[in-house]
Amino acid sequence: MNLAAHWLASVPTSLHDSVQRFGERAREQGAAAAIFESLGEQRSHELARVVAASEFAAAALLQDPAALAWLEQPEPDARAANAEYERRAATAAALADAEHVLREWRRREMLRIAWRDITARASVEETLRAVSDLADACIRAAVGAARTHLRAIFGTPRCGGAEPDFVVLGMGKLGGRELNFSSDIDLIFLFSAGGETDGARVVANEEYFSRLGRELIRLLDARTQEGFVFRVDMRLRPFGESGPLVVSLAALDDYLQQHGRDWERYAWIKARAIVGADVYAAAYTEFVRPFVYRRYLDFGVFESLRDMKALIAREVARRELEQDLKLGRGGIREVEFIVQSMQLVRGGSDRRLQTASLLEVLPLLVGSKLMSAEEVAQLSEAYLLLRRSENALQMMRDQQVHRLPDDPQDRLRLSVALDMAGWPEALARIERAREVVADRFHSWLFDAAATSADLEAGLGWLDSPHEDVAEDLAQGGFPQADIAAVAPLLDAYRQAAPYRRLDDTGRRRVRIILARLLKTAAVKASPAVIIERVLRVLDAIGARSSYLALLKEEPAALERLIDVCGVSGFLARQIADFPLLLDELIDANAFDELPSRERFARELAARTERLRPDDPEREVEALRVFQRVATFSVALADLTLRLPLMQVSDRLTDIAELIVQCCMDLAWAQMTAMHGVPRCGESEDTARVVKVAAAAYGKLGGLELGYGSDLDLVFLHDSAGEFQQTTRGVDNGVFFLRLGQRIVHLLTMHSAAGRLYEVDMRLRPNGKGGFLMTGIEAFEIYQHQNAWTWEHQALLRARAVAGDAALCAQFEAVRRRVLCTAVHRGTLRADVAEMRQRMRDELSESRAGQFDIKQDAGGIADIEFLVQYWVLEGAAGHPELVRYSDNVRQLAELAAAGLVESATAHWLKETYISYRTILHHLSLEGRQRVVEAAEHAQRRARIREIWRETFG
Repeated sequence: MNLAAHWLASVPTSLHDSVQRFGERAREQGAAAAIFESLGEQRSHELARVVAASEFAAAALLQDPAALAWLEQPEPDARAANAEYERRAATAAALADAEHVLREWRRREMLRIAWRDITARASVEETLRAVSDLADACIRAAVGAARTHLRAIFGTPRCGGAEPDFVVLGMGKLGGRELNFSSDIDLIFLFSAGGETDGARVVANEEYFSRLGRELIRLLDARTQEGFVFRVDMRLRPFGESGPLVVSLAALDDYLQQHGRDWERYAWIKARAIVGADVYAAAYTEFVRPFVYRRYLDFGVFESLRDMKALIAREVARRELEQDLKLGRGGIREVEFIVQSMQLVRGGSDRRLQTASLLEVLPLLVGSKLMSAEEVAQLSEAYLLLRRSENALQMMRDQQVHRLPDDPQDRLRLSVALDMAGWPEALARIERAREVVADRFHSWLFDAAATSADLEAGLGWLDSPHEDVAEDLAQGGFPQADIAAVAPLLDAYRQAAPYRRLDDTGRRRVRIILARLLKTAAVKASPAVIIERVLRVLDAIGARSSYLALLKEEPAALERLIDVCGVSGFLARQIADFPLLLDELIDANAFDELPSRERFARELAARTERLRPDDPEREVEALRVFQRVATFSVALADLTLRLPLMQVSDRLTDIAELIVQCCMDLAWAQMTAMHGVPRCGESEDTARVVKVAAAAYGKLGGLELGYGSDLDLVFLHDSAGEFQQTTRGVDNGVFFLRLGQRIVHLLTMHSAAGRLYEVDMRLRPNGKGGFLMTGIEAFEIYQHQNAWTWEHQALLRARAVAGDAALCAQFEAVRRRVLCTAVHRGTLRADVAEMRQRMRDELSESRAGQFDIKQDAGGIADIEFLVQYWVLEGAAGHPELVRYSDNVRQLAELAAAGLVESATAHWLKETYISYRTILHHLSLEGRQRVVEAAEHAQRRARIREIWRETFG
């Protein structure tokens, strides 16, 4: 029987000859033929498919038929077998033995990887990870073998008695754990400290580690009769091929600071320690990460990336590599450029992007304002197909090839490996993938550059102090009616210090920005206003090149900045004060998508996900950046009339609640790490963990938060019983004091991005003299026995906003009970009227002919006190009145209960919202709450009438 006859049906006719040749050679070996004949039907078809697609696999099977048993192993057994090979290679008695073990291991494991890939038992991601894991293990084993060999000659390197660390960094695709089938491995060797060895032959540590590195390379790279393990490329080390093979960590620090170039930042994204991970982790934090990732947005990297791409394009043209899946148009390298450039741009502000794996980063780019979910999905699909195709090419003969084949047989082999009907289908899908990549790459990296080219030559007056700005504007076609107002603004800008301090690169960017600004503003309604506000932003940016690069590289962001400056001076001032907000203008949805609590929660999680709990300043800074960005998005929706006042307050409330919860979580983690977890109960044996919560009063409690509002907070706990101690023996009372102080500190401390909120704790039981954190039972007793009427008025506007859900629900129940049963209704009318009169007398800021909207008679406070009196008076008979904490819904409940006429309740609601809207806009403009009295006389008169009817 022909050994291969029953296999042929599973492969294309044109590949039958290669399968038959394999069968003939197997039959000649006798024992191998028996092994292949014994395969079941599924394995036989898989064998034919693998042999047809990969000459490497066919040769490996003939050389080592027993490897079929290796292929049959389930994954746990395969991992164990690999671990055993690693142990054998690392502990080999001689280097020759290590060479043999490494090459046998490599051949068998690469055969298993190819088999699983070609037969679709493994995904592309699994194949890339498997090759990378094999490389990691071979590197570790080779280091072990080389150390054993060198120890006999030189002993152990020492520094002050301790053994310094040797670090092997994987770069490129190995660093990202995405190594292709027949790839070089890019390595960098480091060592932690100088000194000398302690053996019979003493050498300096640098010499020892250089020898260790050379032995490692030889073990992996040398070609013997059994082949090689991995080709090693060391050109990414400091100073490249002219630099030392091994450098100390201190020397690397100096190199990156003094000589590191932009392309090296790109390369070091991928650095991953394969040997010496612990010591590299400290170096990464100290100086590698700051070199790679700038603190904030880094659009300045685009120019250097374009230069890199231009060099590659010239090399592609010179070597005729257009059909190269890696370097050609729309190839793998372009996907890497897209993703790694985004990492450089955003990685400093979004630590989730600080990872070596391209496949891990790609999904994170959704919602990053840089790519849509659809674009990421398309790019991911294209990249995986290109990588699968690249692997299939390399699996044919275990050669480092990337070019689509010309040979008809190889084209068919590639189609088989990709599980496609034939070459036309395979080529069409590959070309479609390359087109997706090329389009995205060009729009990402080159669109802005193309539109910038013609703008750099204009605006000569910027650097010619004697040139007339007005004349230049007129020649450029700027509207004559606006030149007189615009020219002095531009003249002042070019003479001011921020522009004069710019270097040539900065001035070139400004020239492009101003050219676009003048072109756009010329057709707007108020060009002088817009230009003045944009110039104020440019002044604030100063010499911070990353922001100038952003506006140059993202024309759409500049267009949106111009639009924002046309809408509101408040928004323009926000950007000038905090230029990081320019990032918000990159997103095309900035003017369309309304802010929501869900979106805020996602953004906050993204900003805090990888922060270290032992770095409170960075934590608070991340919260402050989140707050500024989220508040800006609310203000933008507000001032473009897409969000009504009530929803503006809701969104600002969402922001505050998320931040309070985050600060409580951070404070709890820090305090329990220091003092232990608080527990309580009748005895230590039966004790439970204590719960904590925060209740908000005032504007936060009443869902009426404004842009600059303080937070009125009361902290609560449920600790009770004879035993009240933390797991480290600290009294719970002490713990709660420190926890409360820590929460307030996080909310109020100054960071590089400013302060979060002002916090007022005076509404807690007993005010300033009370405990910073109150037990829920003590809180209820106080409210029943000791609280004043004004405290019940305040409680009416209170809500639980953060902390344990059960304790929050308990507070709400306490609040309802107190407001329905504990109010001093006998003196309520007099108490409310007296408190309101005192506030008018002491807090009004108006003068003759003016109206303090908040505190004067007929203003906001009158409406609030009316509602509070009516609710507190009627709550005993109508518990539903205290269901909500905000004035608007309380008015609705009063009308529903028949305690206030519906028409009156509706008019008071509309008036209250109108007053709040006026206050809100005054706040945005930085003005006081005092307005001209005459225009509000009619409203005030009716409120006074309602007040007299209620209080007499």
